[in-house]
Amino acid sequence: MGGAVAPLGYDRAVVVPRGETSARALVTLALGGVVVVGLAATVAAWCWGPALARLTGAPVLADFWWVCPVTIVVVALQRVVTSWLARRRDYRALARRTAWQGLGQVACNLALAPLGGPLGLVLGVAAGRSASLVGSFPGRRDRSRLRHSGARRQPVARGVARTRRLLVVCSVSVRYRRFPLVTTWSSLVNVAGQQALLVLLASLHGAPAIGALALTMRVLGAPVGMVADAVGLQVEGQIGALARARRGGLSRSVTRFLVPLAGVASTGGVLCVVLAPPSFPVLFGDAWGESASTAVAVVPALVAQMIASPLSRVLPMLERQATQLGWDVARLVATTVAVVGTGTTGAGVLGSVVAWSAASVVSYGALLVLVLHAARRADRLAVGGRSTASVHG
Repeated sequence: MGGAVAPLGYDRAVVVPRGETSARALVTLALGGVVVVGLAATVAAWCWGPALARLTGAPVLADFWWVCPVTIVVVALQRVVTSWLARRRDYRALARRTAWQGLGQVACNLALAPLGGPLGLVLGVAAGRSASLVGSFPGRRDRSRLRHSGARRQPVARGVARTRRLLVVCSVSVRYRRFPLVTTWSSLVNVAGQQALLVLLASLHGAPAIGALALTMRVLGAPVGMVADAVGLQVEGQIGALARARRGGLSRSVTRFLVPLAGVASTGGVLCVVLAPPSFPVLFGDAWGESASTAVAVVPALVAQMIASPLSRVLPMLERQATQLGWDVARLVATTVAVVGTGTTGAGVLGSVVAWSAASVVSYGALLVLVLHAARRADRLAVGGRSTASVHG
């Protein structure tokens, strides 16, 4: 959650401006936010790490408090770098980033496993994200291409250049102020909505009762998240370029992503529903056979997430931050009411999961409607702008 908030929403704004100067200024603002939040997290972990460990009943925090600020910083840095690569549509670097992230996390877990204790698992996320940052740097061939393709800059006095950059950063911070003011809260609520199911069920039924659900979310949720992230970067690169050009065609491009996404996600969902009941007991043992029923209940929500989540990046591109925040709040309320309502009536964990899944499907369906509406509205504005320009021309 801290890593999502640390760039102060400016990472989502990097793909929006038409000019490279403004985009670089947004990267500077995002990095400034990472530094400030990282320092605040370090002070908080240093001062209150042991107390928080006692409060939450997680003694691991007392010994490894330093992992929290480190993880926040590297996750936030990865978000900023990824947004810049998506803007440039550097899919080769994005592919390296994904591969290095997986290899780094696995290598950390394996390297620290002989030491015993939870350090390998606790540090794995930070190690994977750090490796992804290394993988994001251009190779020798890419550096040569960027060097030869870059425009020559006119020499400017150092003091004048610094003043000019500062003025640009200040101007850009005012122009895109809705991202830190709105998108930051949207990211917080979004993460809360993703984690609400396990937290609420643990409070209603106890932590041991949700073991099957936790296993299901780890087995099925992780691949869905990876696919949604990869497609979301494609959306930011391709649809972001269209949005910056302001020539229309956004709704058509959204549909081109939507149709194959729906086909792939639906096919994967059907396979999960068919294969989960016989395969879960074989893979995880008879004691985890209950996870198969939970997986079947969760699949519709994951299918809807895989379809809608990548396309939701269109809303911040079009500067519809309030729409995104409204949806995040509505999703959190809908899923919370579904889980708590069924839990208090004695429906059991599976009944609560079914209700949560249904509420999630409806929420993601509404998100798709909002995205398509925003894209069509942007297309109409682009057509109107061209018509006005042709009349005055």
